[in-house]
Amino acid sequence: MGEGSSNGSGGGRLERSARLWLRAYPRRWRYAYGEDLVGTLVDLAGPDAATVRLRDGFSVLWAGWSLRLREHPPLLPWLRYRIVESDLPEQYRVWMIDDLLGRLHAARWYAGYMVILALIFSVVSLVSRDAQLVLTALSAWPAYVLLGVVGTVVGPRVKARQVWRKHVSGWVPPELRPRSERADALQELEQFRASTGYVGAPHRIHGT
Repeated sequence: MGEGSSNGSGGGRLERSARLWLRAYPRRWRYAYGEDLVGTLVDLAGPDAATVRLRDGFSVLWAGWSLRLREHPPLLPWLRYRIVESDLPEQYRVWMIDDLLGRLHAARWYAGYMVILALIFSVVSLVSRDAQLVLTALSAWPAYVLLGVVGTVVGPRVKARQVWRKHVSGWVPPELRPRSERADALQELEQFRASTGYVGAPHRIHGT
């Protein structure tokens, strides 16, 4: 009994290890192909392994981040999207949807603003030759961090919902709705699928 329990625990830990490495891949890729890759990593690790082999993990990490970099929008369209919520070219719409549905969207959005703000202060400081300007701005970093944390915790999906309605669809998926509305969204989704036989969501990507 103890041995079987140990093996089950080891198998669960091995699978969790595989899924952790798999987070290097984009969200939609994990949903589509993740189970297959988890099975492959578990098989490669062997029956007695507790974690994924390091070289296999790094191979997944390299492949996943390479895919992310290939799919990432170029700098200027990305800056417009991040700063003024501009739409992205059609070939990057799927990347945008992944970004909006991600749990850390609010944190990424705020961090992007902070980096851009720091660059602006740096350029102004260089042009004016006034280093004190940057130092003054940096001295307020605790307030910036606190503001970012509060905004991320209190309204983690507010910005994502705004951009989704603007560029993707008027129908907002459960992941982006307030907790009080998620049950309604799931019911809407079930009713849509039952009435149409279509397994997707009741929206289309704007511009396609």
